Amino acid sequence: MPKSLHVSISFLLMLLHAEALHAASLKTLSLNFTRELTEKDKTEQIAGTLHYDAKVTRVVVEVNDPLKQIMVVKDKALEIYYPEQKQAFRFIAKGRIPLPFVESIIQSTQAEHGLTAIGYTLEKHDIVDEVLYNYWSPPKKAKDQLGTVILGMQDDRLISAEVKNPKGYIIAKSHYQNHSKIGVNYVPMMVTSSTYDEKSEVLQHERVVYSNPQVNADPQNPILNFTIPESVEVKEVKW
Repeated sequence: MPKSLHVSISFLLMLLHAEALHAASLKTLSLNFTRELTEKDKTEQIAGTLHYDAKVTRVVVEVNDPLKQIMVVKDKALEIYYPEQKQAFRFIAKGRIPLPFVESIIQSTQAEHGLTAIGYTLEKHDIVDEVLYNYWSPPKKAKDQLGTVILGMQDDRLISAEVKNPKGYIIAKSHYQNHSKIGVNYVPMMVTSSTYDEKSEVLQHERVVYSNPQVNADPQNPILNFTIPESVEVKEVKW
């Protein structure tokens, strides 16, 4: 198994789970990205292009640096193909796999950050320095595992998200900047996130920068229909 595979999988499972974007104006979306992750004084970088087909909720990610990868996510399956090594892996999960690289894009286009879809309810709101803060409570059946989520909105843009654990400690913060209007939504072109332990010490820091958004390309980019070549053996793993 390629050494970078573990890094790829951990990136795919980042942040909150969210429902797919249902904005009628968005059919397909492509964005270039660079992603930098710092953990224990070690920094890793990757760069490439993500492609999202909203109709079938399918994501194809082309990684160009530091090595070439093609990742495909649809429903409960994740496929990773290394074209230079002619190696391929298919991971079958018990539940839906979060959309890689595009989670923050989707979340930012939904006023509720996808929280109602997973059972959260709006508890209260507050306005501080022209920023609307919405406080969301987890479903009662999950209060032992989940805590409050606080979203910051300004000028119809999601600008911050703060996640707490059941004890009230902050375990994650995200900031959304450099918004660009895509369709009817304002989408952040830069997302910075940090995760914390219960002592409020940073565990990971991540910075993702998006660029060159292409919406509803006509004709549709053929990469959205990518499949692993039949000549390549696919190693299948169940999560």
